[in-house]
Amino acid sequence: MYFYKDDLVKNITIALAHEVKNPISLIKANIELLELENVLDNHKKNVTMIKNELNKISEIVSDFMVFCNQDYEVELTDINLFYLIKDYIEKFNIYNHITFSLNCFENIENITIKAEYSKISIILSNIYKNCVEAIINKRGFIQTNIYIKDNNIIVDIIDNGKGIDDSICDKIYKPFFTDKPNGSGLGIPICINAMKNINGDFKIFNNKDFGCTTRLKFKR
Repeated sequence: MYFYKDDLVKNITIALAHEVKNPISLIKANIELLELENVLDNHKKNVTMIKNELNKISEIVSDFMVFCNQDYEVELTDINLFYLIKDYIEKFNIYNHITFSLNCFENIENITIKAEYSKISIILSNIYKNCVEAIINKRGFIQTNIYIKDNNIIVDIIDNGKGIDDSICDKIYKPFFTDKPNGSGLGIPICINAMKNINGDFKIFNNKDFGCTTRLKFKR
């Protein structure tokens, strides 16, 4: 079987990421087993640090795997966007300092889009994670508005976090760029490409007064 150069690099990257992910999972499982047996009681601080670092590595490896796999053909299905977003808000609504809200306009609850469920899930997970991480040392809110404009379904996810520094506004769309100490720089590029695959659009911009808005545009 022959591969073009890009396909070869992609397959090698996926294989390496997979091989890294397996031992990470094994290490985490063994640490949890030792915790259950109370073997590590005298090293709780160290164990917590090790588990946190393993989680960071696992997230970065997962991002690489998704990024490399995103160009493959996918099977599109009918997805109720309103209920999927509602489920994600419930998953993330665990922070005492952040208030989540969902506003749905124009009786959009029963409207579906053609998309791949896993890709939309990855997009929403990335967005809400970024919003939560942007709200530091303050009372915050994350507001989601769903509405129709120019025959497109628009989802605006608005937060009152720190916003995006003007010096990096154009860079955040590029793969591997990140201003986070442990970020992969692939979250936003993954979202952009996933939206392009269903003829949608992804934008993120600062609000006038505070925070930023992530806008998803889906074709009806």
